[in-house]
Amino acid sequence: MKKILIADDDRSILTLLSYNFRQNDFEVTTVSGGKQALEKAKKNHYDLILLDLMMPELSGIEVTEILRKKQNFTPILILTARDDEEMKLTGLNSGSDEYLDKATPLKEIIVRANALIRRHQYYNQTLGNEKVLEKSKVKFDRLELDFTKKVCIFDGKPLDLTKREFEILELLIDRSGDVVSREELLQHFWGISSAAETRTIDVLISKIRKKLDNQFIKTKRGFGYYFSDEKNKA
Repeated sequence: MKKILIADDDRSILTLLSYNFRQNDFEVTTVSGGKQALEKAKKNHYDLILLDLMMPELSGIEVTEILRKKQNFTPILILTARDDEEMKLTGLNSGSDEYLDKATPLKEIIVRANALIRRHQYYNQTLGNEKVLEKSKVKFDRLELDFTKKVCIFDGKPLDLTKREFEILELLIDRSGDVVSREELLQHFWGISSAAETRTIDVLISKIRKKLDNQFIKTKRGFGYYFSDEKNKA
């Protein structure tokens, strides 16, 4: 049975989410605050963590950032009552895997939750195959990545990448030279391909580029992004 941790300080919402996830074969643990969620996530294994954005002591984004820094890569879905595009980008960039409005139908929330779990399980299984073992570490001019330990070194120093930034960089390296569209990146990581959401990808790519001194990730105008270790390649 899939295990989910749900954190929300609104008891009625917590009860509603808990009931519906149990009806869909989830083993549910509930807490009413961010600090409690963090302690539970540190001590127990969950297949998914669902966090309210605004909670006492620690927000959903703060809990996410702390867990990612501790190398906890459990899928995280943040729910919010705020229809705020900038806050959504902040949530995704903090390392969360999905960011949904609380007005989203419960059936869709559960579908998204299951999709996140499937992708996470597939990703972990892929890490065990020979192809990934062969490329568990890669090194370029100024950049070195350890895909198993999730460590990025740039100019000889550890680089602070969020979970999503690391995953995007890993995918582009894995498909080095191939142009990957914004829609494909959205579909791969969030299960959506709406043109209206492509700004999310542009913002994340911009952040990665800045951290990499504007090297390695290139743009094919009108098509998407690709990885290249050739310094002067357009």
